[in-house]
Amino acid sequence: ELLRPGGQLAFITSGSWVRGNFGAPLRKFLSGNVRLESMVDFGEFQPFEDAEMIRPSITVLSKDKPGGEMRLFKWLTAGRPPEALSDEIAKAPTVQSSRFGEDAWELEQDNVLQLRRKLGGSGHKLLRDYVHGAVYRGVTTGLNEVFAISREQRDELVAADARSVEIIKPFIQGTHLRPWYVEDSGEFLIFARRGMRIEDFPAVHNYLRRFRTQLEPKPPTWDGGQNWLGRKAGAYQWYEFQDTVDYWQGFEQPKIVWPDISKLPRFSMDTQNRYLGNTGYIIPGGDYYLLGILSSWATWFFISKTAQPLRLRGDRWQYRLIAQFMEEVPIPDAPAAERDAIANLAHTCSSLGQERYQGQISFQRRLFQAFSGGHPGQLNQKAEAWWELSLNQLGDALKQSFKLPTNPLKNPRLADEWEPYLQEKRDENALLTRALNDAETELNDRVYRLFNLAA
Repeated sequence: ELLRPGGQLAFITSGSWVRGNFGAPLRKFLSGNVRLESMVDFGEFQPFEDAEMIRPSITVLSKDKPGGEMRLFKWLTAGRPPEALSDEIAKAPTVQSSRFGEDAWELEQDNVLQLRRKLGGSGHKLLRDYVHGAVYRGVTTGLNEVFAISREQRDELVAADARSVEIIKPFIQGTHLRPWYVEDSGEFLIFARRGMRIEDFPAVHNYLRRFRTQLEPKPPTWDGGQNWLGRKAGAYQWYEFQDTVDYWQGFEQPKIVWPDISKLPRFSMDTQNRYLGNTGYIIPGGDYYLLGILSSWATWFFISKTAQPLRLRGDRWQYRLIAQFMEEVPIPDAPAAERDAIANLAHTCSSLGQERYQGQISFQRRLFQAFSGGHPGQLNQKAEAWWELSLNQLGDALKQSFKLPTNPLKNPRLADEWEPYLQEKRDENALLTRALNDAETELNDRVYRLFNLAA
């Protein structure tokens, strides 16, 4: 109302109105009453220090007839000076503003939308249909601090009662799920599912009884007069998991696993019957064709345009890979020969990824045994990535990791011993990396063709 005909308005707001249901009336009004000149979409990137957890956008409009082209700029990386914003907008591609109406606005260039629609087009099954709804979240215990135990604790319980081994399972979390392989966690899970008889496992029963106050479910009669020290209310016994985990048999077979938050494809096949915590998801069954499709960059592009972005990490966006978004992923059909080829490539990538990982941690253990001096501690990030370091750089990383007075690999005798050994292991790691990259390249090419994309 304040603008004259042709006058312009620019405003910075939270951008949640662009997609949220509550913003529908505003979207309808703008699309029918103003000319959209430009928009800057910051996504989940937060450039304003005093406005954390706000998804910002900048909208420029004029009091004019709706329609025509508008500039759309996505400012999704840190490090750009604010003064560059006007120049960036001036160079931004244009889109037809007529595509924006009352429905949620997709702030993407036309070619990006076309590619996403091509990936999700007809002829492809959605993941939820392909697996018949079998996309499951990991276990929610209600108190991991009690149910997740170390290898030493597991061994003590089994030594006290051999039957304990029946309900103590290898345990991992989303942080242990990497592209093509699963890291060792060293943890185990007391799998106290609903309906079990805890009395049949006396050693585990005695262990859990020590934490009964923290494990008790809140009773319906609790008046809230003071803080409840146990778990949330529910129809479970004090020694049982908080959730039913009706699909628990899925953990006891080969399964595709991935974390609930990731900035790149981190799908792998677990073949060791590990149980997964609630920071990850599983699809039971050893379907390596499906693993290959999910691990491809074509699928990751689709995920990045449909899943909820969370935050920037190392100039890459992290996304929520929860069932709500993953179930919408398209799975292309393929002739039997092509399915077998992609499945074989995914199996090869899994084998190479696991072999490379085992070689890396084997070298790390050797470093720890040789240089920690028996003191507790851990390798820092540089030492963990030993294959990227020269001998002198590795020595400096060990000095920092174990708080040593000097770089141990400057000792001539140790240098003569470790220089050829480091080179040998670096070469082995590089050979496996090249083989993995070659297999991934072929897999991606095949998946591109299934989606009718140019490689």
